[in-house]
Amino acid sequence: MNDAVYSPNRRNVALDVVLTLLLCGLWNLVVQYDQIKTMNHLLREEKYNIWKLSAFTILTCGIYFIYFEYLKSVDFARLSKPGRTDDSDPVIAVVLTIFGMNFIYDAILQTKINEYLEKQEAFTPQ
Repeated sequence: MNDAVYSPNRRNVALDVVLTLLLCGLWNLVVQYDQIKTMNHLLREEKYNIWKLSAFTILTCGIYFIYFEYLKSVDFARLSKPGRTDDSDPVIAVVLTIFGMNFIYDAILQTKINEYLEKQEAFTPQ
């Protein structure tokens, strides 16, 4: 991934939730795509891929998507809180995704990503 080209930005979480509800979940594809690009940037590796996610989710009738949300939450927890293993986000991600409310967890994760990016910007010299 070329880090010079992509710079993660903070998303408006409330707007994302409203658009996801108004568009019957379709807007969450945009949110997922942006979170994938952001996670790849923050992890400094091409770990997530929207096409792989789409293909495996279809092939496994949605089971892979539950795993994907779990994995994304674990990776962000490791990134934002190194050394801590008591984070409950993976459980929340799995439960909400099983019940079809993954967009709520995506909003929670996006809020945490926004906070993480703000902290990183505060420590970045101008």
